[in-house]
Formats: sequence, C-alpha cells, structure tokens
Amino acid sequence: MLELIHKFTNQEIGVIKKGGSEQKEIDDVDEIKAFIGLLIYGGAKQDNHLTTTILFNVSQCGYWYRTAMALKRFEYLLRALRFDDKTCRPDEKFAPISELWGMFIEECKRWYKPGSYVTIDEQLVGFRGNCPFRMYLPNKPAKYGLKIIAMVDSSTKYLLNAIPYTGKGSTPANQPAAAYFVKKLVEPIENSNRNITIDNWFTSIKLVSDMVEKGLTVVGTIRKDKIELPPSFVDVKFKNRKVGSSLFLYHSDMTAVSYKVKVNKLVTLVSSMHDTPELHPFSKKPFIIHSYNATKGGVDTLDQLCAHSSCNRKTKRWPVCFFYNMINIACVNSFVIYQHNFQRLNHKKENAGKPLTRLQFMIKLHEQLTYNWKQKRLANTVRMNSNLKHNISQSLVESLPAVDEPSTSHSIRIPKCSPDQTEVMHITVDEPSPGLKGETMERKKKIYYKLGNCAFCPSRLRKKAIASCSQCQRRICGGHIKKKENFCVDCSLE
Repeated sequence: MLELIHKFTNQEIGVIKKGGSEQKEIDDVDEIKAFIGLLIYGGAKQDNHLTTTILFNVSQCGYWYRTAMALKRFEYLLRALRFDDKTCRPDEKFAPISELWGMFIEECKRWYKPGSYVTIDEQLVGFRGNCPFRMYLPNKPAKYGLKIIAMVDSSTKYLLNAIPYTGKGSTPANQPAAAYFVKKLVEPIENSNRNITIDNWFTSIKLVSDMVEKGLTVVGTIRKDKIELPPSFVDVKFKNRKVGSSLFLYHSDMTAVSYKVKVNKLVTLVSSMHDTPELHPFSKKPFIIHSYNATKGGVDTLDQLCAHSSCNRKTKRWPVCFFYNMINIACVNSFVIYQHNFQRLNHKKENAGKPLTRLQFMIKLHEQLTYNWKQKRLANTVRMNSNLKHNISQSLVESLPAVDEPSTSHSIRIPKCSPDQTEVMHITVDEPSPGLKGETMERKKKIYYKLGNCAFCPSRLRKKAIASCSQCQRRICGGHIKKKENFCVDCSLE
C-alpha cells in the first residue's frame, strides 16, 4: 500500500514540477511513513483543526512536527497525494482510491478473528465538497458525507469488512441494495454460527431466511409495513394493549416480537437466534430487545472513536478524505490487536503492568513511523541549522525503547544515499552529578531521559530533580540530598 502511494504521488509530483515547482520527488516509503505518522500525531493530540503554520511553529506545538518534516514539504505532499493513475482511470465513481481501499480491507480481514456478535450499519465520513456520491443522512452527526456500509465486531469495535456506497448503479438491479450489502459483507464469516445485528433498513424476512441458510443468525428491528407481519401485530391499539406488553410470532426458523414502549409507540423486531417468549426478570422486556440493544452500537462506537482522535484535515478532494478515514480505522483496528496481544502474552505474568492507552499507543505509532525518516534527515545536515539538528537528535533518543539502567551513550545507525553505506552516529550524554548546583542549560539538554519530580518537595511545586537516592532510587533535589553518601533524607537516618 505504501509503494502504491509512493508510485502515484511521485507521478503527480512529476506533473506539478513541469509547472515550475522546485520540490523533489519522494525518495522512498520512509517519507510516506513519516507523513502518515504526522497525521496520526495530529489526531492523537487533536490538532487536526489547526493550520499547518501553527502545527510547525515550535513555540506553539513543540518540535515534534518540525523534526519529522519541513512545513513546505508537508503542504506539498498534501497537495500531491494520489492513489491511482488518473491518466488511465476506469469509468468508475470510486476508481481514484478503489485499489488502495481493496488492499486495506483485505488486511483488516486477515489479522483478526471476530467474536460471536457482529454489527452491520452505516458509517458517514463527513465531507461537504464535490463528490458524485455524497449523501445526506440527517441522523448522523456530520449530516453530509460519504457513506460506508461496515461490519464491525460488537465487543471490540474492530472493522472487519466494509463497502462504500457510490449511489445508483453500485448494486445489481434485480436485488435490493440492503440485502446485497449484507450478503457481500458476511462472506468471510459464513457457516460460523455468528450473530448479525442490523437495523430496519437492512432487515427483511427473506434476508433472515437467507442468513440462516448461510449458517448465521440475525437480530434486528423490522419495519411495520412488511407484508409478512399481520395487521394486529403492528396495531398499537389492538385489544387495548397495555404499555410494556409483548406479542410474539413464530416461524420454523425465526421469531418476531412486538413490544409496546409507549401509548402510541410499538417496537417490532425479528430474530433467528431466539425461539422462546422469554422476558427479562427485571425490565420485563423480551430478551430479543436486550440482545439487540447490547450489540447494535458497534459501527456507531467505531465512528465515535474515529472522530475523537481524527487525523482528518480540511480538503476539497474526496479521495483524500477517504484516505484520512482509512488511517483513523487503521489506528482503531491496530489498537484492538495490540490489546489482545498484550493480554495474551502477559495474562500469566504478575508484574506485567498495564497496556498503553489509546493516546500513548498513537504517539508511539507516530514515533515508530517517523524514526527512519528522522535518521535520514539528520544524516543530510548540509542546509540544516543547529537548533533543528539538536531537536531531531533529542527526538530520536526519546523514541528509543526504555531500559532499566540507561547507558551513557547510544548509537544510531543513519543510512546514507546508497543502501550499502551506513554511518554510526554516537550521541553521548554525561552522567549527572548528584547535588551539583549551577548546572548550565547546555548540560541539561544533553540528559537523554526526562527529569522527575522530587519525592520530598510538595507536588504543587513540581520541582524537578536529576539525582536519585542510591538506596531507595527516589528522585531527590539538592535540598533533600545527603551530599557525601548520595542518600535521601530518610535513608541517611537509617
């Protein structure tokens, strides 16, 4: 996928350069990784709404953006980003990103096995620019955008499969669109006895029967105008039904229920997973309703997770907007896999610690994606000022994996222009002298680990300490250190 982006973005850069641009083509995929890493970092820090001028201003957003890429280069890649060859594009609405999208969905299917319950629903990617298949869905937060029919694991919100809706002509003429999407999405999980939760836009009696033949069960709401439902079943005034009462219909392989929520409101559902009229002992609602409520929010929650840490930036091109949504989904999916692997590998360890939060995971992902490109930038120091070089070196050292006993030097291998030539750069840091006062700012910059708060000073003071006690290893400032023994106040009294 990175090679595909690299190839067609370079093709577009070649066209732009004919107009007088001085920017060079992309050398390798490490620059594409760094570009995606910056988008992910912007989503993690929720900076996606800020202008690029603010993002790359060190005094306002720190040096993390500046160390990975120059401002003009980042804006140039945003402009030149392409995913297909537009000179020989097929006559298809989704052609500008269809190949990349297909590869992405195949990877989503490959690396995860879903649980017992999956949800199929609509996701709306917010977009108000020109697009031949832009939709208006008033019930969604974005209102206008690109609609995707997605299948998501109900428990973990992992996206398993998805199909973009491109308007009329995207489905066969002799088949309902809702049934077509459901049948295409469930192909990877056929004959697995999993349950599918769908809403009334998808649900029909014929579709439920077809899913039973494919070895799947269905729970979903159903519209009251279906011809298979008798009039008395959907009549809210039938025999003066009481609020909270339920009527059941049975067939050979499915059960329907009509539940009176209010005086003038009925809720109708159909299920091929339930075959008895059981009611919940406390709420007195049918178990079909409880099963639907417990598993219906998979896609909506995925949409919420993508919106909370979104890497979307303002754009007039819908393929780029679609690409941003792919990165958001990839961050959610990879975080789900990380949590599963962490629990699997550490469930027997007593001191395994806690897994990374989603914010920490995305920041770590940004560091790993930009690491190689930062090394190459540091190797090319011809036109780089000393402050930027120092910031890149510091960010590289901070991105190194943590160790129990930090050494006084690190070796960072920096590739040169040719792959067979490498240069080893040593970043040496001085050992801090405990209790040393009057330390210069230049020496503090050389300390590669972050300073800690003094264990004895009040927390509101946030007094930083370099030294640590030789016995208890707590951080201690100059006022709470026993100079000769390098002990803290408490350990020196023992």
